Amino acid sequence: MTRRGWVWLIAAGFSVSITGIIVGLQKAGPLCGSALMPQSRAAEIFDALRSRSRAAAECYRSVDSSAVPTWILIVLGIALVLAGVIIRVLSINRYAASAASPSVASQIQELVRLQRQGLISDEELNTRRAELLNRL
Repeated sequence: MTRRGWVWLIAAGFSVSITGIIVGLQKAGPLCGSALMPQSRAAEIFDALRSRSRAAAECYRSVDSSAVPTWILIVLGIALVLAGVIIRVLSINRYAASAASPSVASQIQELVRLQRQGLISDEELNTRRAELLNRL
């Protein structure tokens, strides 16, 4: 993932969630509620005025079937946002860990400095240098 890929992931997550909310607010029918606001009061009143009408039952079935894609989009969007945040936190932690420890090159330079001052022997310098290079 690119350096700023987490930003795109979060933006995509918000976009998908907002799309889910917009889809969820669309009425399931002319007298029906929506997936996010399922009250179908108009259909219930229509049923009360017409004895054999099943408008409310049809509305609630339509609302239930439209709820599945709505909630899938919302949950998927939230998952994308969380994934972007997790990626960002991991990259910050990785950067902090690498910035906190000295580089292999600087450690070798320090060993050479100690050897020149006579604080470590040539053999110890070579041994430690080999250990550092083996970590790479």
